[in-house]
Amino acid sequence: MRLSVTSLRFALALLAVLPLAHAAAPADEGARNLALLRQYGELGRKGDYAAQAAMWAPDAINNGRAVSVGEIRTQLEDIHRVFPDHASTALETTASGDLIIVLTRTSGTHRGVGQTDIYGGMLRGAQPLGKHFEVLRAHWWRFKDGKIVWHQVVSDDLGMMRQLGLIPDTLPAGKLVNPSRD
Repeated sequence: MRLSVTSLRFALALLAVLPLAHAAAPADEGARNLALLRQYGELGRKGDYAAQAAMWAPDAINNGRAVSVGEIRTQLEDIHRVFPDHASTALETTASGDLIIVLTRTSGTHRGVGQTDIYGGMLRGAQPLGKHFEVLRAHWWRFKDGKIVWHQVVSDDLGMMRQLGLIPDTLPAGKLVNPSRD
């Protein structure tokens, strides 16, 4: 089969444009998912935890374990019971296809008793001392069909617990080793 010069030019032009059209799709998907995440944050600021939880897929994974929409709602309510002034500010955001990565500065004042495994369960039953914390957190979010299907957070929970006065800033004297002096 012999191609004409015109057919060859058309084929080359098509090959040159196809990667651009394909590359545009993930950016659009990233922008849509970023808009969904912003909506999620707004719902939380308004205290609409039911609507916030409804943005999760029924078979979502949160911090390595499967969770139901009901569990997510309970955790969101617990966060705001423990820290009524809970705030999270995005410092840096990256969107790529179904993945959104956000670095946040999160803060709050410990005024309530934790009842769930939020923050690794470290606040469950902890007496509120009225102290304030502020830490950095990195969140990874994955979306599918407009729902959150996966979330993972890396957080300075040790720093938070120290700031809240729930663990000491230094080791107890019995746990310290005197360094040798040369």
